[in-house]
Amino acid sequence: MEAVAETTTSKATRLSVNRGITLTIPVIGRITVGHTIVKNDKVLPVKDDHFTLTTLFQDKKTRVWEEHPLQKTLTKGEEKLRAIPVRIAYNDVNLNLHNSFSAFDPQKGRALCVGNGDRARRVTEDGVKEIDCPRPEACEYGQRYRCKNFSRAYFRVEGQEDELGAFILRTTSFNSLDRLGSRLNQLSGLTGGCIANMPMLLVLETKTTTQSFREPIYFADLVTRPGMKLLDAVKEAREYQESMEKAGLSIEGLEEALRAGLGNSDFADDLEDADEWLSDEDLITAVEQQGRRTGLRGMDSLTQRLNLLATQQPGGEEDEQSTGQGAEGAPAEQLGGPDGAPVAGETSAPPETPDAQQPDLLAA
Repeated sequence: MEAVAETTTSKATRLSVNRGITLTIPVIGRITVGHTIVKNDKVLPVKDDHFTLTTLFQDKKTRVWEEHPLQKTLTKGEEKLRAIPVRIAYNDVNLNLHNSFSAFDPQKGRALCVGNGDRARRVTEDGVKEIDCPRPEACEYGQRYRCKNFSRAYFRVEGQEDELGAFILRTTSFNSLDRLGSRLNQLSGLTGGCIANMPMLLVLETKTTTQSFREPIYFADLVTRPGMKLLDAVKEAREYQESMEKAGLSIEGLEEALRAGLGNSDFADDLEDADEWLSDEDLITAVEQQGRRTGLRGMDSLTQRLNLLATQQPGGEEDEQSTGQGAEGAPAEQLGGPDGAPVAGETSAPPETPDAQQPDLLAA
């Protein structure tokens, strides 16, 4: 069936596609804080203490993402990229930052269950059903399928050529979610929702907490650019939106179209989301602590093992908490907390021994 155009209340038309097909925000690149290395024919995830801008291409053999041209422009040589000049993509804070509890199928890479702590949509034999969402720690299904707090943040990087595209930062970090969410909410409240194209700086901050055993952890934050006052940033955003309006361009119409595209399916997920979610360090640790300490032979091997874990009932085998040790050698019950435990999206200091095979990835 050919796609047809549906007339809306305005003069704009909206593409009509089959139900279940998601029209996502056009992603033109990735913002990550981690990479992979090949060691002894094994692909191991490694955390970084800096950002990396990549394209959407990943080498099949090495699992290395191609570096985006803007990476060299912003690093100016060999410097580490710890601050990225960005612009807020949309007025709608929920388009800039999406957060949910998410569980993925480790084989197909598609979402199985997505919720907000109140209600959730879950794939069942009878199709997708809406159910109560008790949150992962109180959900047997969530524990079985490793449900995680998962966030996607969208930014426009200064210097990008595609004016409608955005870079995506995926993370399971509570600290990154807390800081980015708070900043966006504050800016939206201060400006009455006029934040699109506001010039800001995406930075990698660090802190220590009791739960991190005073080891430094990293998280993403959004601050004003050096030498620029907040009032200057707000003024620039307003001038941009006024010029768009004078030119007959509707930011509200653009955001309405994006919301409609995202809402066309049961789950607004990308296939790449599962890759970031599977890279979470506690998932890798869970696999290793099942007594299978033979190393990771690529992420495909990790996928197979997680799929095996997903078929086991909670309590059937000793899990990561019953071992008493977590990803950083800390008690597992102290990891993953909202106040600084090393979770995906946050990094801690690398192990002192270079050859230590400690899976250590920031899922961002």
